[in-house]
Amino acid sequence: MQSWVILAAVTAATLVADYLIKLASTQSHGLTSPIFLLGAVIYGLGGIGWFFLMRSHSLASVGVIYSAATILLLAGLGIVVFHEPFGWRETLGIGLAVAAVVVMNSG
Repeated sequence: MQSWVILAAVTAATLVADYLIKLASTQSHGLTSPIFLLGAVIYGLGGIGWFFLMRSHSLASVGVIYSAATILLLAGLGIVVFHEPFGWRETLGIGLAVAAVVVMNSG
């Protein structure tokens, strides 16, 4: 149970960090903006969570779930917040990510 909480926190940290870095990318001083720096720090905090996850789980099993969740959430963020297009490639990519989770957790 604790692992799922840590994984959810790492995924949330990635989502927030990516959001902040996307915002920073729209600014002329993006790499030196406080928004970018905050996003980078939040990425680092996610690394602490990864440390604890890797102590008791294989990278493959946790990584696939994390990657699929991140793909789904970031696609939603891109569509809803940043009004980015969503086409057949994105749909196929998400479908393959979900398939990877199913394969890794079967058996």
